[in-house]
Formats: sequence, structure tokens, C-alpha cells
Amino acid sequence: MYYSYVMGMNEEIYELEKDGFIIEKNDNDFMISFSKELTNKWEEFVYKHLKVEYWNEYITDNEIIFIFHLKEGFKRYVVKNFENDEVLKLCEKLCDCKFESIEKMIKDNKFYKEKIY
Repeated sequence: MYYSYVMGMNEEIYELEKDGFIIEKNDNDFMISFSKELTNKWEEFVYKHLKVEYWNEYITDNEIIFIFHLKEGFKRYVVKNFENDEVLKLCEKLCDCKFESIEKMIKDNKFYKEKIY
């Protein structure tokens, strides 16, 4: 399974359940689980629904895919071994905070910790 913790989207996300996505609500956010076969559908949904100045990451078997919706458009990054300084800086800029590392940011997320670590 692949996993994504989603902020910056609305209830339209529930339309994905008909395609096999598992969706759990967490306050105003969503915890999404999906199979590898649904990757393209997930990315299409993110590109269509993610608010400007937000990002989404989803965790695959051996990498993390980050999709940023910036004022100038979308940027997509594939991160291996939790290492990408540009991604870390974008995350910090968008949430106006400092992360120790991508690895710590991901592992501190309760949803990811329960599903993956």
C-alpha cells in the first residue's frame, strides 16, 4: 500500500473511495491508503484539487513523492533516502517552520508512523 496524509483538500476526496482508495478523516485533514495501481489516479486528483501554497506527499515502497502547488504552478519531486534539500526548503517555506529533516518530518506524522514504521 501507498500512504498520504492530506491537507488543503475538501470533502470531494471521498469520490476516490469508489476506485478503491481508503480514506480516513482526521479533523480537517485526510489519511489516504491506496494500491500502486492507483498512483496515476491519485496524482491526477492532487493536481486538480490541491490548494495553492500546499504540498502533498505520498509514500511508496522505496521513495516519497512530493507534489507542491506553488503560485507559479506545480512541482513534483521523487525523494529517495529522505534526502532532497530543495524539497525540505519548500516544505519549510510553505508552512513557515523548520524541520530537522525530511525523515523526521515524515516519521513524526502519526499516520505514517502507524502504517509504515
